[in-house]
Amino acid sequence: MPAFDEIRTLVPHQPPMLLVDEILSADPADSRVKSVVGPEHLFLRQDGTLAPEAFCEIIAQSFAACEAQRRRLAGLSTEGGGYLANVREFEVFSYARANDELITHVVQKDDFMGTRIVSGEVRRGNETLAAGTVYIFMWEGNTPPEAK
Repeated sequence: MPAFDEIRTLVPHQPPMLLVDEILSADPADSRVKSVVGPEHLFLRQDGTLAPEAFCEIIAQSFAACEAQRRRLAGLSTEGGGYLANVREFEVFSYARANDELITHVVQKDDFMGTRIVSGEVRRGNETLAAGTVYIFMWEGNTPPEAK
């Protein structure tokens, strides 16, 4: 298993918006990323649970980090950016809490005109907390393409 780069060098997010901690696998068919819900987590609510919308962003950041890691390992440029454009068929089954360790599994299902269609699942141990499909618009280079 290759040594993976620090997440902060792979995605543009910085704390408190950086929601992922460590790449466990960057294999396109089995990308996995660890996230720890710290006590100061941006999406942690007063009742100690993680707001459900955090799961969508965790999946998107997990994919972005793994995609950048794959490109770096292949000797390709990692310059570029992206944003979460859409969420479909997303279900939240249970809440995460402070100090939970989450493992996110992401797989790219398709690419349509620069939009990556990604299936994701967030688990705590053997329990699936959330799952669904996110659409991530991505571009290469320093600036996003102009809208036409």
